[in-house]
Amino acid sequence: MRRILLRWVPFAVVATLVVLVVLLAAPIDRDLVLRIYALVVGGLALATLTAATGFATRRTKSQFAAALRTRPARYGRPEELERLERHVALSIENAADFHYRLRRTLVEATDAAVWRRYGVPLEQAENLMRARLWAVVSPDCKPPTDRRAAGPSLEEVSTLVDEIERIGL
Repeated sequence: MRRILLRWVPFAVVATLVVLVVLLAAPIDRDLVLRIYALVVGGLALATLTAATGFATRRTKSQFAAALRTRPARYGRPEELERLERHVALSIENAADFHYRLRRTLVEATDAAVWRRYGVPLEQAENLMRARLWAVVSPDCKPPTDRRAAGPSLEEVSTLVDEIERIGL
């Protein structure tokens, strides 16, 4: 920043020397020379302020420029898949996690599959699916009495998902 401000000093010194030489050596209107000098010094000051402003804005990116910057594509597993895997892992360990986390996803998937295949809401689809799946996705399903009990095994969860897929086909 200091370098930017000092860059214009030699020009101002040269302009001052030229004005002094013109005032002392040439028979020109003094008022005109001083007005031209004020114009030149004002232009140098304006150029200095413009350079300083440009320097100051280069140091920090504006919020607008940051919003326009494209972020690198994240190649990896989708967040929804990772979230679903966490829900499955937690639900196998704990019946409450199965009821409050994974069951909600199973209900949504079953509702969509039943609606797509049969055109009826989930509440009316008890006779369209196996009893084990209905026991999990029915609107009357009660929370587990022992919240810390083990949830269904991975095979049981896989069987439920297979049943939902069978309905959706």
